[in-house]
Amino acid sequence: LGALTDAVVLVRGNEIRGQNKNDRIAPLSLCSNVPGFDLFEDKTWCPPERNFLKAFYTDAKGQEWTNATGWIDEFSNHCDWHGVICNEEDKVIKLMLGNGGLSGRISDAISSLASIETLDLHDNDL
Repeated sequence: LGALTDAVVLVRGNEIRGQNKNDRIAPLSLCSNVPGFDLFEDKTWCPPERNFLKAFYTDAKGQEWTNATGWIDEFSNHCDWHGVICNEEDKVIKLMLGNGGLSGRISDAISSLASIETLDLHDNDL
């Protein structure tokens, strides 16, 4: 999608499906990297918490984690990512990534997780 950096991407009205038949979620790369994406402001299609967690993953060197199952998958709901626990509104309430090989830094985006109750990052190199 890098070639689309100066384009406007309009997909409203199309059927976009996630991993499960009933998922309605736009690709993570469109929600986080493409200016002008018409569904960016739609919290159903582009949940802001998914972008916040993507920033956290990047800053904490997610590609080196011992278990990053589901993280930054294009169509997966962030509530299905390893160590992410959400409430019934798909708001992150717990981030349980202790002893997971995290390093780098804790992204400022973590402060945007307004409903978080528990942040467990013990025994990592942050």
